[in-house]
Amino acid sequence: MTHGFGTPSVAIATTPTVISTFFSHLLARSKRKSQSKKSLKDGGPGGGPEDQLSYEEGLKVIRKFLEFSSHHGVEEVQSFTAMWVPTPHWVRRETVTIPETNIRAAEDILAKHLSTYGPEGEQGDGLKLIGGANWWKVRGRTLEGEWIEMQKDYLKRTTTAAQKASTSQQATEPPLTQTPSGTDYWRYLPKRSATTGSDSVKDNSGADVLDDRVILYIHGGAFFFSSLETHRYQIQRHARKAGARAFSPAYRLSPQYPFPCALLDALASYLYLIDPPPEAHTPILPTNIIFMGDSAGAGMVISLLVLIREMGLPMPAGASLVSPWVDLTHSMPSIGGDDSGDFIPNTGFHYKPSCAWPPLTGDGVTVTMPDGTEQHFDEQIQMYCSNNLLTHPLVSPVNMGSLGGLCPLLIVGGGGELLRDEIMYIAHKAASPTTYPPSSTTLSQYPDQARLVNKYKPTKVHLQIYEGCCHVVPTLSWTRSSKYMYRACANFNIWAFTAAQKAVERKLHHERSHQSLKHGSRQNSINNNGSTPNTSVPASGSTSVTGSRATSTIDLTQPIIGSTAASAANREELDLGDLESEASSDSDESTSTFANNDETPDQDNNNIPNGDKKGIIKGIVTVSGTEPLFSQGSNIVSERVSTHGKIREFEPINEIPSLNPNLKEYIGQIHGSGAIQKWLLKRKEFDSKYSSSLNKWRELKLKDRQKAKKHGYLTRNLNPLEDNPPLCSLAGIYDLDLARQIGKSVDEPTGKQSGVVGMWMKMGAKADKEHAGGDNLGEIKENVEQEIKQEQVRRASLSAGTTNPVNTQKQGISNEPETIPENDVIGR
Repeated sequence: MTHGFGTPSVAIATTPTVISTFFSHLLARSKRKSQSKKSLKDGGPGGGPEDQLSYEEGLKVIRKFLEFSSHHGVEEVQSFTAMWVPTPHWVRRETVTIPETNIRAAEDILAKHLSTYGPEGEQGDGLKLIGGANWWKVRGRTLEGEWIEMQKDYLKRTTTAAQKASTSQQATEPPLTQTPSGTDYWRYLPKRSATTGSDSVKDNSGADVLDDRVILYIHGGAFFFSSLETHRYQIQRHARKAGARAFSPAYRLSPQYPFPCALLDALASYLYLIDPPPEAHTPILPTNIIFMGDSAGAGMVISLLVLIREMGLPMPAGASLVSPWVDLTHSMPSIGGDDSGDFIPNTGFHYKPSCAWPPLTGDGVTVTMPDGTEQHFDEQIQMYCSNNLLTHPLVSPVNMGSLGGLCPLLIVGGGGELLRDEIMYIAHKAASPTTYPPSSTTLSQYPDQARLVNKYKPTKVHLQIYEGCCHVVPTLSWTRSSKYMYRACANFNIWAFTAAQKAVERKLHHERSHQSLKHGSRQNSINNNGSTPNTSVPASGSTSVTGSRATSTIDLTQPIIGSTAASAANREELDLGDLESEASSDSDESTSTFANNDETPDQDNNNIPNGDKKGIIKGIVTVSGTEPLFSQGSNIVSERVSTHGKIREFEPINEIPSLNPNLKEYIGQIHGSGAIQKWLLKRKEFDSKYSSSLNKWRELKLKDRQKAKKHGYLTRNLNPLEDNPPLCSLAGIYDLDLARQIGKSVDEPTGKQSGVVGMWMKMGAKADKEHAGGDNLGEIKENVEQEIKQEQVRRASLSAGTTNPVNTQKQGISNEPETIPENDVIGR
């Protein structure tokens, strides 16, 4: 018998797990230690995080929650994970609506890009693959997003901005501007101008925009559950530790809104940041933005970056990806392996049949079975898209022709998670595009990808795998391993923000060296075939003071951070704000002795588990604002991180299973001998157990689909001759009452408060509370006012002294070398 789905039922289901884990943890300490050693000796992911009681309890609670959820309808899971969670007084949350202008612009851009995929991509028929050009534009609620930051950071930022604006109005002449013309894509570059001799980029109001740090965060949840409510405690911590504010969209969830709905919403959110309407925020410089995401959200970030690259849009400064899900075909060895160290089941996600899931059969895929026979699978496997789209490069980025030409990436994952193989593969694919091209099967499905393989220079990638850890470790924010992962992200983000600023300053310096700031009219950034021409993008729509015109040296469509800017950022000392935000005092809320682990806390290399000297300790994860990406003669820095934050070098490439050359033709395709076998067995079990519900809903939806094809889909203006919405999509429904029932869980939030998620968030936000700056908002304001006064006194004291003679060097003014070429074969 299935019980209701709510805070009480979830608490009843998970409480026994907490109690049993407590006792089993105490009794199995010696066994755990022995298994951990054996695993590492045999080349496994190692162990250690489970030695912390709070980690093991958290991991098993999530596993129990997912198991409990599977016996309810998917819309019940969506509703539960969208329940309201109160925001603590030390966090500022502002909900905004993404305007239609940004959404319409994103629709046009995405449609042009989608049209290039598939066998007929050269003729622009790629939209046929996804079912048409219009159904994915249907939405049941407005697209909203949240600004999230610490209250004290908000107060400091707005106060400082007001002071600068006042000073700027008194000391700076009104900037000269002109309306850009020619191409629509110009408007996605924030309109800004600078006067001769200025040391910063300014917007059209004359305000300095270089100091604004924004994280665009795309939350995870396998594309079909979770929300900003479940992720806010993670987002606010990433923002705090980077000294930034975050913006996160409440994108549409599948299966009601399958691919490419979520990608469209993510793109519209980015356009909103850099090209907002006049009544919104000041336009944000793309180089002041870092993309972040976890799991499905991190995979979506990679697709978004490729979309930005191909459509000639401004590239952000960098991207931090936590456990990215990049292979929805489940082709990697680890995905079907032992899932005891993870909370994701290796049988996939299954739920009691309901109005929303599963959809009617169709849109299938033919798979070669182990015995050589072919079998057609019409039962939809993933909720994000129909089976025939699982290999689409924007769905499974492992199938991209190239992941080169992107901004610097930090990719972190767990050594015990099922996605570890694809995480390691995607990192190396980005850093070495020609070494890891798509398989011949993928290229036969998407021949458009072949032209990309040799087109782009390698992407700079920093890969860290945390030994023994589960999927998206920051979900367990109170644990030791998550603390180090948060620090790794903060360190990369601070470095990327600083390096991007150095790069912009250097490029502006070169412009000003000609005695005036010169700008040229922008050429069309998109050719008729959708490719990006080799013309640079001006830094501004402004006319120079002298009236002369020339092409700008700032091309924001390319990664802004190069070796010179990276080195300058590495030499930059963290300011007081960064040091405070880094919060090196974040404590281990649940501690254990080093005697319970395979290593001792000393810094030497004599205590590596089992004497394995292949992994020499390089240091401990901390926030220094430095990154080794441009200083080690390689496009990738690969590291393993222990439970206590010790960084070790990765094993050689030939010892990494996912990088085995023999897998080249296997990656990115569904295989009958792979993970689908476990999925099929579990699906058969659920179909049998819930056969009555399955037959009821399928009969109802079959009749509805027949009506839709005859009389029109949901909005009635979707022409069946032009659009064929996926069978799972809300847009493909005819009956309005049925559509509302199916979409209610994602389009009509209940407003109910979630005690369980609230408690989880409270545990995860403990470190933020320690840095709240006051016990209430009034106290925070008083403390911030005092800090600002002290900072003003300090800066005044510094400005009265002598200038540091190395400041010019630290700005990184010298010429910037090219990115290290990959075997000298990468085209421009």
